[in-house]
Amino acid sequence: MQGRPGWDRALREGKESVLGGDPGERLLTGGRACYRVYPTADGRHLTLAALEPRFFARVCALLGRPELAEEQDGRLQEALARELTTVFASKTLEEWLALFDGEDVCVGPVATRAEASAEFGAPLADGDAALGQHTAAWRAELTQGRQDRAQPGGRPDR
Repeated sequence: MQGRPGWDRALREGKESVLGGDPGERLLTGGRACYRVYPTADGRHLTLAALEPRFFARVCALLGRPELAEEQDGRLQEALARELTTVFASKTLEEWLALFDGEDVCVGPVATRAEASAEFGAPLADGDAALGQHTAAWRAELTQGRQDRAQPGGRPDR
């Protein structure tokens, strides 16, 4: 991170940073335009996870928009995200994957439930958990853990 003053400042200053929010919460959850999920022309989605400048610069070059790479660490993340949204919406997922194939970029498809099931061997069934059910259970477990530690005699933080 050395030599990247915007990045360093973002991590030090928190809510007033170039990330637009608490870096711990926003860095990998949509606070940066270079680390998001974008819709494609066919209604599918493409992941972009290009936090390192060289990866983002290569993506921008392949998009035909090399000037966007200069805005990676800028304050205008939402404006940059709008530009990327427009570009990614211009082609289908298959077209994007063909363009990025063999390139040193951090992009990939968002699998449908059926694709994920086929890829990882877990067949879909009517009795499957509702979308988000596991996340809700996980959040409840984390919340309970915090409450336990706050009680006298609770578990110490690790």
